[in-house]
Amino acid sequence: MSEPTQGALTRAPEWVIAEMPPGYQTRLWEIERLSADLHAMDSIGRVLWETGEPLRDAVGAVFGALKYEVEASPASAGPIVVKFGDSRRLLLMVSGAAGPVQKTDEELAEVFRAVQSASVHDRVVFVVNNDPATPPAGRPDPVLPDALSVLQRMGVDIVTTATLFSLWRLWYEDQPKVRKLLDRLHAQDGGLFVVQPR
Repeated sequence: MSEPTQGALTRAPEWVIAEMPPGYQTRLWEIERLSADLHAMDSIGRVLWETGEPLRDAVGAVFGALKYEVEASPASAGPIVVKFGDSRRLLLMVSGAAGPVQKTDEELAEVFRAVQSASVHDRVVFVVNNDPATPPAGRPDPVLPDALSVLQRMGVDIVTTATLFSLWRLWYEDQPKVRKLLDRLHAQDGGLFVVQPR
């Protein structure tokens, strides 16, 4: 079998589309639309298995997909700010740890600084993705009891990335319910935020 020619590897000129038979352009647009949809869904799915800056980007993408205004400082500096339209905001602190959060983790000091700088209408939310190599149903508790106690006393909500992913999936079925759940997250005064299974 002969090697493909160099010309077979290059992209066709734009004018070729006009020369193609009827339906070609429609199919091409549909493929491009579906590819964009898949790329957007993949960026959301990353909340289940990424860590570090890619996880932070994926968390922001979830709230963007839920039609909230999102402001994120570059390079993990400070919280991701999610605006609720009025003066209420979620200040999302994304954990870089791949295991359960411990009381001695430096991230708790960062969360405390976020609490200190928050306004009266803000809610600080600690987003954790513990054990990202394991499917969500098999993951251990995201925060150890002593760290959970500290976060609760600070009034910090804890949400797992699996919960965020569930909210995103629910968005396709019941957008008003997701809005109510996020209002409940904002109103919760510390502790693990849990969404009951459908």
